[in-house]
Amino acid sequence: MSARYRALIVEDDPAIRKLVEKLLLRKGIDVDSAREGRQAIEKLKDSDYSVLILDLMLPEMNGFEIIEFIKKNHIKIPIAVVSAVSHQALTNLDLDVVKLVISKPFDVDEFTSAVLELCCEPT
Repeated sequence: MSARYRALIVEDDPAIRKLVEKLLLRKGIDVDSAREGRQAIEKLKDSDYSVLILDLMLPEMNGFEIIEFIKKNHIKIPIAVVSAVSHQALTNLDLDVVKLVISKPFDVDEFTSAVLELCCEPT
């Protein structure tokens, strides 16, 4: 892969966060991670990422609030929501910002392929 991509993974479950990190690193994507929403916001302010992998149910500041911050601050980043929340809750997502929704548990090959596609999309 000639271009280097960077992903921010926002996930409070350490096992899932480590799995996603490993999967993306194997595909040549640099990774950064946050365990909670406020930490993610600080990282989004300070760095450019190719994609945001976002859980919705997080401590302190949830994924919906992070999406609102991104929209309000006009941050151009494709978002892949990876969550176990109900399908009803997912219907409220802004599909102009959220480009991919993956339910937990997920197929690792489908996940990595979809994230690579998002990295390649122009913002």
